Amino acid sequence: MESMEFNTPKVVLYTFATSPYGLKVQAFLAFKKIAYEIVYVSPFNMRETLPMGHTVPVLTIDGESKNDSQEIAHWLDERFPQRPLYPVDGDPCINELDDWVQHCMIPANFRFARPTLSLALPVQLINAWRLGCAMNRTVPDNAIGAWRFVWPLVLRWAPFVRREAENAPGNSIMAAARHVGARLSKELERGPFMCNRSEVSVADLSVYALLAFGYEAGLTGGDGLFRRSRIREWALRVQGELDPSLPLVPSQIQARKLGS
Repeated sequence: MESMEFNTPKVVLYTFATSPYGLKVQAFLAFKKIAYEIVYVSPFNMRETLPMGHTVPVLTIDGESKNDSQEIAHWLDERFPQRPLYPVDGDPCINELDDWVQHCMIPANFRFARPTLSLALPVQLINAWRLGCAMNRTVPDNAIGAWRFVWPLVLRWAPFVRREAENAPGNSIMAAARHVGARLSKELERGPFMCNRSEVSVADLSVYALLAFGYEAGLTGGDGLFRRSRIREWALRVQGELDPSLPLVPSQIQARKLGS
């Protein structure tokens, strides 16, 4: 009898180490335990590097590509049905919360890093500089180089970052943090996972990716929400569902480790 050969799909993720959308996709892959190659892209030659479009992340599976984190989540469930990201009961809270992450929580993260003339400026400058260093350490061929020293200005004037930061809830960093903390605490009132559910979903992974990066990359304020016991315990439960061989934060930019 001839032996059967099973071909493992080739999965490649094109992203920035600091992209919140890319971090979401990394969390999806780690939850599904899908091995993948990661390509850290320089923001200065994206069109030449990406297999499609001009924004990250882009996920490629056996040569087919998609470039929206929410579309990628559905695509992964189609291609790899094991450990589904979306529950079979179609709980509307899951999609609503993932949309909230896209349009509220991610803008709040951008506000933490985009320097503005406010009392939060010192925190924003420190975080912007750390993000520049993270980009410099992960993008190949020294493509960032001296730009890392002026990364606060890059984030200050980049149109996409400005638009996202302006969409954050409230009118200050603290207001945004309070809003995010209140929403997450509400979703964990009656269950171990988001939307008061008993199992991990795309909503948990989308939130976890952002919080874990802020903490492990050592961003100022990145440990704030983990001071809430309910959120920290939830994060450790989610972490336990992920493949430890597929970390979200590469070792070269990791300042601390969640759970240690």
